[in-house]
Amino acid sequence: MRIVVNLLALFLCVLTASAQTAPSNEPTETKDVQSGFCPSTHNLELAPSAQYWLEGVIGSKTVKMYLNRGGSGIVGLFYEPNGDWKPVLLGGMWKHSGIDLSAGYDTADYHSLNPIGRLQGQLTDNVFLGLWTPTGSDHIEPVRLSVVPATGCEGNGAWKRFSSQKWPFSFSYPASWHLVEEHDGPGDYIRLICPDPEEMAYNNDVTIEEGIGQPSNETGLVQCDKSWRVDAECGEDIKDSLYSHIPAQSVRHGMIILDISDHEWRAYCRNWGYVGQTEGTDRVVLLQNGWIKITRVGDNSDLVGRIVDTVRAHTAK
Repeated sequence: MRIVVNLLALFLCVLTASAQTAPSNEPTETKDVQSGFCPSTHNLELAPSAQYWLEGVIGSKTVKMYLNRGGSGIVGLFYEPNGDWKPVLLGGMWKHSGIDLSAGYDTADYHSLNPIGRLQGQLTDNVFLGLWTPTGSDHIEPVRLSVVPATGCEGNGAWKRFSSQKWPFSFSYPASWHLVEEHDGPGDYIRLICPDPEEMAYNNDVTIEEGIGQPSNETGLVQCDKSWRVDAECGEDIKDSLYSHIPAQSVRHGMIILDISDHEWRAYCRNWGYVGQTEGTDRVVLLQNGWIKITRVGDNSDLVGRIVDTVRAHTAK
């Protein structure tokens, strides 16, 4: 134990010396603050500003991290790619003496954090060296992270297949992404999470929900004879509408695909906080005895379309 304490003391001395000799990172004074950023765990000033993607270890755990600096404020997120991918939200201060961040999970009311620890250190020459202190513990763990390029969420590389007797369909998705089955309200849904921690902060996941029979009112779809309308009744006058109420329709593998993406999109952080208007992709696949809806907020690339192309219906639950 004495050896461990001595090593930690030596590490703190090295960290303090680094802070004293490092170039000043003090922000320019400004009263203006940013808006529309995630996670909304601390105020960010306008300048200086920078974003960082990092990979490394906190203690014995491998993590991927995203940090967004705005003046003396800094926010971010990290998760364990070898664990359950549960995001840990970060918020705190960037000072000359170093970075000081509170860490926690979002709570049920989405307006506070359940604290789990404190992250302190220095980011110098694209390397973050610091200490992690779990909440309610005197056990301190070393932190070493290196700045890396952003991961990206284009779906490049290998894909893998998801098939389960729980769901009346199967599909493929990027192999580097994480799939979780979740429950919300009256039903279950599937969430596909990109490995980029920034995208995780902005909640830019792909969600897949299903229903039995005709599409539910939540999809906005109404069948009018042999055609479909979205967010409009069959006899409603839609000629002067801002958005199209006639979804683009195609057929793949015997299933009707309805593109209902043409509507207002709003983005929210994963924890809380309104980001602003954005874009997105919304497709509904009609199965023999039901439907599935595949959605991604904040992205209008063809990733959802590529997933839809892999959907195959199989025996219902």
